[in-house]
Amino acid sequence: MVYRVVNLSTTYKVLESDTDFLTAALSQTKVSVWFRPEDDPEGHIMDYGGIVEGYSPESVKIAGGRFIRERFEFRVYIK
Repeated sequence: MVYRVVNLSTTYKVLESDTDFLTAALSQTKVSVWFRPEDDPEGHIMDYGGIVEGYSPESVKIAGGRFIRERFEFRVYIK
C-alpha cells in the first residue's frame, strides 16, 4: 500500500493490486490516471479519470478508456 503526500492538504493512495481496483470500483471512487517517469517524482496527469469500470492484469478501464497498468499510475485522493 503506497500513500503519498502532495502537500499538507492533499494525500493520495496509489492503486496497484487487483484488490485496490476492486475496492475502488465497488465504492465508486474517482480514480485519476498519471504518467510518472522515474526521474519525475510528481508525474503528469493523463486523465482526470472517473469510476473503475473494469480491470485485468494488463489494463484498467476508467470512464470508457483503457489504460495499461505497467505504464500508468492510478491515484485516489484522500482528503
